[in-house]
Amino acid sequence: MTTTLLKPILEAEVRGLGEIYSVKGSFNEALESLREFGINAPTSVRELAYARINSEELSLRFFGSYTSGGFLYLKNEPVLVALESPLLDLELAKQAVEANKKGNYFTTNISVYKKYRGQAEQDKNKSPQERNVLILPNTKTFSISTNSFNENELALFLFKNQTENYGNLLRKNKISEIPIWLVDKSYVDSKEESVLTLLWFSNFDGGSDLGVSGDLYCYGRVRGMFEKTLEEGRVLEKEYEEKVEKIESYTLNQIKYVLGKLKISELEEQILEELRKSS
Repeated sequence: MTTTLLKPILEAEVRGLGEIYSVKGSFNEALESLREFGINAPTSVRELAYARINSEELSLRFFGSYTSGGFLYLKNEPVLVALESPLLDLELAKQAVEANKKGNYFTTNISVYKKYRGQAEQDKNKSPQERNVLILPNTKTFSISTNSFNENELALFLFKNQTENYGNLLRKNKISEIPIWLVDKSYVDSKEESVLTLLWFSNFDGGSDLGVSGDLYCYGRVRGMFEKTLEEGRVLEKEYEEKVEKIESYTLNQIKYVLGKLKISELEEQILEELRKSS
């Protein structure tokens, strides 16, 4: 469990999808907090697109969020995009956050890239909607025209059965193309390991672009789905209070017992006096 529990906020109830909850925080903490409440996180590109199409909740369009997808890079190899990034693993997510804090993209053993490349090769004869990993034809940032959205392989891969509907929504909001931002090739070629980035799905003001995220520590938004009724979802409020109390509340007797066990009982009164002042 995270040392700081982040409270999921009910953002929207979307018919045919479920409840959308969101948390703002470093990616690993937000992801773990959502999962702690039984919320399936993060949402996929397809799920967030569906929510934007079918909900009147404006925050879904006004705020972007991290998704379940991700990019994988390797020197002298094509870029891969996966529906489920390796960074969904909490330990890898934490390592990626720490790497981003230092101004770097997260790198790991080349076996990770090779595993996903193998899946991409197995998938390549399937329709884009049926694939789990796709080999991109580009190694540099490019754009997808919304006029041909339903004909674009990457759009079909990410948006699945919502490709045409989301393309229509984009055009309705005067978005003629969406950029796909990738890590600079020179950076990738300077590394001997796999470079992993999470897929960020931007808001409408940002052109609904998709792409690289190198700031997983910067309190971006992470969304998740809770597949229960709204009334059942309200239980999250009670669970949150109980979990916070369990994490942060201790009785005086518990504190005195631990101090005695640590043989620093001479500090007992001094510490308790400070605790009383702050309560």
